[in-house]
Amino acid sequence: MCKDLAIHYIKAISNTLAKHARTFEKQKEQLFHGSIATVTISIKANNLQFLSSPNQSQTLNLPLSQCSNPNISSSSYFLIKAEAVAMDKFVEDPVVNLDDDNSTADESGGEEHDELGYKNGLAEVNASGDQYKRITDLTTDDIWGLEFGSEEAAYQFYSRYARCTGFAVRKEAIGRDSAGNRNRRLYVCSRHGLRNSKYLTRVDRKRESRPLIRTKCLAKLQIRLDYGTLKWKVSSFVESQNHELTPSKYVHLIPRYRVMTAADKAQIDSLHSYGVRTCHIMRYMVAQKGGHANVGFVRKDLYNYLDVKKRVQVKDGDARTALSYLEGKANSDPMFYSKFVVEDGRLKHLFWADGGSRSDFQCFGDVLAFDTTYKRNKYNNPLVIFSGCNHHSQIVVFGCALVANESTETYKWVLDTFLDAMCHKHPKAIMTGSDHAMREAIKHVFPGASHRLCAWHLHNNAFEHVKDSDFLKEFKKAMYSNFTPDQFEEFWRKMIKKYGVENNT
Repeated sequence: MCKDLAIHYIKAISNTLAKHARTFEKQKEQLFHGSIATVTISIKANNLQFLSSPNQSQTLNLPLSQCSNPNISSSSYFLIKAEAVAMDKFVEDPVVNLDDDNSTADESGGEEHDELGYKNGLAEVNASGDQYKRITDLTTDDIWGLEFGSEEAAYQFYSRYARCTGFAVRKEAIGRDSAGNRNRRLYVCSRHGLRNSKYLTRVDRKRESRPLIRTKCLAKLQIRLDYGTLKWKVSSFVESQNHELTPSKYVHLIPRYRVMTAADKAQIDSLHSYGVRTCHIMRYMVAQKGGHANVGFVRKDLYNYLDVKKRVQVKDGDARTALSYLEGKANSDPMFYSKFVVEDGRLKHLFWADGGSRSDFQCFGDVLAFDTTYKRNKYNNPLVIFSGCNHHSQIVVFGCALVANESTETYKWVLDTFLDAMCHKHPKAIMTGSDHAMREAIKHVFPGASHRLCAWHLHNNAFEHVKDSDFLKEFKKAMYSNFTPDQFEEFWRKMIKKYGVENNT
């Protein structure tokens, strides 16, 4: 009977081995090409219960011919060690042991814990009674009677409960006694409270704020330390939610539950080192684990991981690589010009212009456009671009610079370096944005040049602050139409009178 039951469960496990690959990481070792794959199943292993008589262990050697997983070599075997305990059914959902004498939610040494902190994949807590329950079957009274060996154990339990229910949790308030030791802790739903109003009224925001998701949800779990038993007991529990819960098939998409394990990272690194493309790595992981819901992370997490890893590897060598590249350009282009500033061992400013750009400036450098793209590179440094227009009405680039900041002194260094690179030829007109530091630097380095604001910046600024579409159309016409000075003054006077903004000019 025991052997038949084991064979039945082994068949089920082999059919879904890819699906459970993530939860079996610590229990399985697969060696292909005729060797043995070892899988250990116990009452505390991955929420899979193999039942036999109490306190009895049994080892079964079952050929894979009795299993139906086509992805494993038929010459391999499963060595199944079934450690049986007093249980009465096979359970797939996360389980809580409601045993007052033998179990607590403490992270004792020698036990293996999954990424949520449960010993061998099982949530163990101390409460009244002597039975096992699925977390989804726990009643409010069951949770009120729980005890935990540590704060973290309580947090891991509530995280598992929240995941099974369809929401995420976060750590909130901490209570301390007169000696400064923690004696209370509050865990709440991730949608608890409201976003601080100061983040909604900021005027210096550089990007759109994130969508509002907080709904004043009241769901919470509060624990307090019992000084008599040194256990953390539930002192408050609110189950109700005031928002829609995430369906179980989408819970794995909640950021809190997207975890890339050490085994996942090792496998990804190995595949990536052999040149496997990122999209193909993701497909492989999905196929290996039996679907997107079992992978534990999404495609964006994979790209972010590889991107961060690459930055860490090359960050310290980027400056040296850039300087080496510019040195190579100088060897192949006699007119190539570059200059840099190193401060405290770090590359602070860098300017470069090739021979073609320097020649173009001598021919088409009467009008110079000078602007920065604000921190749109991975170093978060402003990129300064000098450009103009040639005799074919084509944009030409005269030079570029990466700078540490946008101060007046920095812009003075950039303009002085640009002037030196262009053989001290001064432009007759300069077009820039509305940056004050930039204007001051231009007055200092190019005092004889006519300084004008860029029409694109003016129109973009008007579009952001003026919501009258008719006025914006006429304002655009005033900027881009080919008027004589007298015609422009007449058009401007009529426009501001038409919209009643005479006092705003």
